[in-house]
Amino acid sequence: MNQEGTLGHAIKSARKKYPLTLEELGGKVGVSHAFLSRVENNKITPNDKLLVKIANVLDFNESQDFLNEFRILAGYYDNIDENTAIFNNLKSSGRLEINRFKKEKKIVDKPYYKLNYLFECENKVFYDIKTSELGEKLVTIELPSDILHDIYKMINLEIIKTIKINSKLLYSIEDPQVIEEYQKEVEKTRKEFTERLEKSLSTYDIDSVIREIYDDEYLI
Repeated sequence: MNQEGTLGHAIKSARKKYPLTLEELGGKVGVSHAFLSRVENNKITPNDKLLVKIANVLDFNESQDFLNEFRILAGYYDNIDENTAIFNNLKSSGRLEINRFKKEKKIVDKPYYKLNYLFECENKVFYDIKTSELGEKLVTIELPSDILHDIYKMINLEIIKTIKINSKLLYSIEDPQVIEEYQKEVEKTRKEFTERLEKSLSTYDIDSVIREIYDDEYLI
C-alpha cells in the first residue's frame, strides 16, 4: 500500500533523514518503538502533544516545518499556522476541503477541490441540468469530452480576463484577504450599477437605461 502523503510516511521519512532508529526516537519522546511503528504505519494517530515532541526532535536545527506538516496530515487544524508554505501548497493541491461558511478543513485523498482535476482526469464527468443554481435537477447527463474541453477553455479564458482586471487574485493562495476584498469590490460595483439603473428608470430616460445595460458587465 502506498502511504505517501500520510502522517506515518512523513514521520518515517523525517526520522530516517535524521537519522534515528525507532528506539532512539521513542526514547527521546517517551514512547515505545512499537508504538512509533504503529504511528509510522498509520495504525494510530498520535495526539498533538506527541506530535510537538516528535517535530521538536526531528527538526533539531529548525530548518524544516515538520510540526505544521504533521498537524496538517493528522487533521489537527486548530493549532496549525496557516501562514506557511506547507499550508499554501496543500491549498494549491486541491486536496484541502475548506467549508466557506463553517471554516472547517480536512484533507481528501484526491485533488477534488482543484477544478482542473475534473477536466484533466480520465474519469467520466456528469452534470445535473437545472433551471436555476439551487433548483431541483431536471435530468443528469454524462458530459461528452468535446463539451468538457469547450467548458474548460471558456472557464480558462474567463479567469484570465478576470485576472487581467484584478491582478491581486494571483496572490489569493498566500493572502486570504484578497478574495474578501475582491468580493467586496464586486458587490460595490453591482450596487453602483443598480443605483444608476434605478436613477435612469426614475427619469424614464430610455437611452440612458439602454446604455447602462449594454455598457455594464455586472448584470444580475
